[in-house]
Amino acid sequence: MDGYGIIHQDAHLKSLFIDENYQITLFDFDDCVYVHFKYDNAMVLSYIVYGKDNAPEFTKHFLDVFFKGYDEFNHLDPKWLKETPYFLKLREIDHFAQKLFAVGEDPDDEWCKQYMINLRYRIEKHILFINFYFDSLTLSLEN
Repeated sequence: MDGYGIIHQDAHLKSLFIDENYQITLFDFDDCVYVHFKYDNAMVLSYIVYGKDNAPEFTKHFLDVFFKGYDEFNHLDPKWLKETPYFLKLREIDHFAQKLFAVGEDPDDEWCKQYMINLRYRIEKHILFINFYFDSLTLSLEN
């Protein structure tokens, strides 16, 4: 399949339902956009990995399982895996812009203020959201 299409753009645990047979139903489609499918993958990854102490190990396990299921519905060329950090950075920039619009330059909440400072710092310094070598997954997906 082509790498572009309409994506959910907000797939997280509060926007889906998992039934007793592990079938996933997404809802809350108000943020849909036409963009590269990899951006939706990055969105899911950013939500699921956020705050994990063992992010690199968790990322490897999660993506191995995620792409096995994902590939049943839409095959992305494995070459796109190495582009994941760029899509994650795009997600951070998008998230920062949304939060900035919602809370302004100087939010009242101290946690939010620190979160925004840290997010801006990571964006400006090009610090990866997840310290993970995404090329390491490419070979396992090609086999």
